[in-house]
Amino acid sequence: MQVLRVAGAGTDFIYEWPDHNIETYRAWITYVGLSGGDLHELKIAFGQSNVYGAERVRVLVLIDGYPQAEFFAADDFASSGEVLSEIKIHAEVGEPICRYPEDSIPERYAALNVVGMPTRVLAKGVHKAWAVVANVSDHRTMLALAALRRAERMG
Repeated sequence: MQVLRVAGAGTDFIYEWPDHNIETYRAWITYVGLSGGDLHELKIAFGQSNVYGAERVRVLVLIDGYPQAEFFAADDFASSGEVLSEIKIHAEVGEPICRYPEDSIPERYAALNVVGMPTRVLAKGVHKAWAVVANVSDHRTMLALAALRRAERMG
């Protein structure tokens, strides 16, 4: 997916999940992207939510209105500005996580910065998963992950 230009930005983006849970994101930015000759709306929304027992920055990345990736703040976010997104493997049923350190990281993630999630989030219940890490201002990496996940789902 090639990012062509910024299409808009604003505040108070509201997203309703399929289970009817409504989340509000305090800020958002929308880009126009190009893939396979088609134009796409790429939106990154920034909010806060309770993740692993702490109020953390949360980032939702949508392509054409559908969530493709979610990121949340690492424990050291205040100093690093970094957010994490679990690597999930598209399967016949659901999307199981890519287990850290047991599973190999799929080749398609080679261009992205990947870490073991338990090395960046020390909290009860943290998944033992590999995760893509990006600075909260690194929109290209977040959009690249979303596009990768969209391509996996579309087969």
